[in-house]
Amino acid sequence: MLGVFLLLLCLCRLSVQTFDPGCSFSNGQCIYNVKLGHESQCDAAGKRATSDGSSTSSPGFQACSCKDVESLNSNMQSLWSTMNTLQQNFNSLAGQLNVTQQKLGMKESEVAALLADNHNISAQLANHQLLMNKSQVELANTVASLNKELERVRKELRNTNDQLTTCKISLNGVDGQKSTSPVLYGNFVTHYCGFEDGHYCNYTLATCKQSDQECWQIGTGRQDVYSGPKEDHTFGAPNGHYMFIDPSQKPAYSSSSSSSSHPYRYARIISPTLPSAHQYCVRFWYTMFGTDIGRLRVYAQVGGGDGYPVYEKTGAEDQYWHMAQISLDSEYTAQPFKIVIEGNTNSYYSYSYNSHHNNHFMQGYTAFDDVYIYNTSCSDVPNCPAGSRKTTIDNVTSCYTFHVTPRTWSEAVKICKAEAPNAHLVSVNSQKEQNFLLDTIQSDSVYTSMGTSGWYTSGTDERDEGKFVWTDTGYPYPVNYTNWHIGQPNNVGNVQNCLLLQYSDVKYEWGDVNCQDKHPFICEMHV
Repeated sequence: MLGVFLLLLCLCRLSVQTFDPGCSFSNGQCIYNVKLGHESQCDAAGKRATSDGSSTSSPGFQACSCKDVESLNSNMQSLWSTMNTLQQNFNSLAGQLNVTQQKLGMKESEVAALLADNHNISAQLANHQLLMNKSQVELANTVASLNKELERVRKELRNTNDQLTTCKISLNGVDGQKSTSPVLYGNFVTHYCGFEDGHYCNYTLATCKQSDQECWQIGTGRQDVYSGPKEDHTFGAPNGHYMFIDPSQKPAYSSSSSSSSHPYRYARIISPTLPSAHQYCVRFWYTMFGTDIGRLRVYAQVGGGDGYPVYEKTGAEDQYWHMAQISLDSEYTAQPFKIVIEGNTNSYYSYSYNSHHNNHFMQGYTAFDDVYIYNTSCSDVPNCPAGSRKTTIDNVTSCYTFHVTPRTWSEAVKICKAEAPNAHLVSVNSQKEQNFLLDTIQSDSVYTSMGTSGWYTSGTDERDEGKFVWTDTGYPYPVNYTNWHIGQPNNVGNVQNCLLLQYSDVKYEWGDVNCQDKHPFICEMHV
């Protein structure tokens, strides 16, 4: 723009209409022939006239050189080049703006489509929410109906199991306490007697020789601190029963004063008649503890008489229960026979009314409990019942059976004992064993459904409140590993003495319950 203004000044401020310059030299001066609209403004000599019409030779005129024209021409060329560049830039920008406008239009279309989709999706979501709310109500109603149906099925299953158990008891004598009918296990039958509820299982008590008293008697708990068992073998608790010889009895002919001779007294108990079979296996548990212990002998009574001795144990051992096992071949079992269990003792009690007060304290308690008689060989009797779960925990192999029909604690104990001589309600001695029981229950839909109220174990604090013991061996031992639920045991009502795997919602943590309550239970037997 500066070049334009200089040009206009150089051309004597003339209005540009035509540009026809000419140049010649005279006396070293460049003479211009310029026609810029008004030729009269310059004289013939090429002098620029002033506004008042005077010649350039006058003081108002200024001479122009060829360099001025060349400079102006160069500025004009530069100006045209700049204008062309600006025009090109403008055209480019205009093109880019056009493309941008087109893209913006497309984006606006896309946004409009997205807004339309969003509106549709919002409508669909609202519709789905309505459907979901309706489905939740329907689901809640369905769950409530299913829970009612499940409870009905549970009750029906309990009733069916109860009826089935009743049928088994009626047909096979499962209980084994009030009947000597055999229990069918596979290809053999079992006669079991635990001498509970005051019953002898149709065993016959023979009178003591040289006495009119029955020497075998039913006992409970500990009879003497110096001899005999601590508890019975069936329950391992004060309410359990076992057979024992009372050492305080005296021969019929002895006087109340001390005697220099006190002969052995014999106690005999005789089983019902057993049908013939190729072989038989007899197992029972006994204790022989005390200073006056005599002899424990078993006879196979064939065809009457005292019978033939097939087992004998003499002298004291310890206060723990031990299992005796007797194998009988066809020499004894080819025809019907009976089993006779005999114990003898020379223990007595005497008291003399003299200055010395001569007393003799009895320490001759021989006892036995839980008799099993199989009409097969001992090697053919399986270690674990059919359907049991077998596992090894901390190098101890055990089998477990899960019973979903609710029973009282004592009923559950007797059913477990009838399964095998080494069977008992489960004792949980480690976290590994607790986890195994939990996994087994949760992996079986029937166990999970029927066991929500808890599972009985062999734990009890019946003898000493607050001090729970395991009773599976017949000689109670402390519960060392524990998994009590918060606030348990609490002995509500002073009647809760049995340990239950109780809280199914927290991995069957333990609680104490009334032993008369009915619950499912777990039997265990070491292999």
